[in-house]
Amino acid sequence: MPRPARVKSPIRDLRAIIGKTQREFALAIGISPIALNRIENGTLALSGRILRKIQVETGIDPRNLLKRKGKLRAIEGQEYTAGFYEYWKDVHSWQSEEIARALASRVEILLLAAVDASKKRMWNVMGEIYETLDRCRTDFNLERPMDAILAKQKPPIKWDNVIKPSRQWETTAPRKPRPSSQQHRKA
Repeated sequence: MPRPARVKSPIRDLRAIIGKTQREFALAIGISPIALNRIENGTLALSGRILRKIQVETGIDPRNLLKRKGKLRAIEGQEYTAGFYEYWKDVHSWQSEEIARALASRVEILLLAAVDASKKRMWNVMGEIYETLDRCRTDFNLERPMDAILAKQKPPIKWDNVIKPSRQWETTAPRKPRPSSQQHRKA
């Protein structure tokens, strides 16, 4: 028989409504079951990143997860029910290459804005993007599909080569002029 919870957790209540075990829900939002257990028991703070993952997965109003009282509400304002969850999953389950490409264009805009700001900022933004891509690749079990996509490239590419800077970038970077040997001797 399961032991009673130490802390009343809105996430635990949410899982009960949608009928998912702690493990199933943790994997659905891309975190470890241990982390979810700690969040539900109040020994780990609910981060903004995990809050957004739960919102995307379930359609819950995120304010419900930050307070510990009252009925759970859907993002649209009504009481949260299993029926709403089924509706949410049905409406938000569609995916397409066109939408993926449109979302990828947002990353391009981000990088162009970073270039306008300064070169150093562009590389800082790229570092964050690489770190996030690598984390998403493992958190959402995308290693195999990504490897399959990269293998179809001409020539085939490996993931490790995608996330490390390329030598070709060095040739496009502006070079600082070197002092000539005559100028060096005069000084």
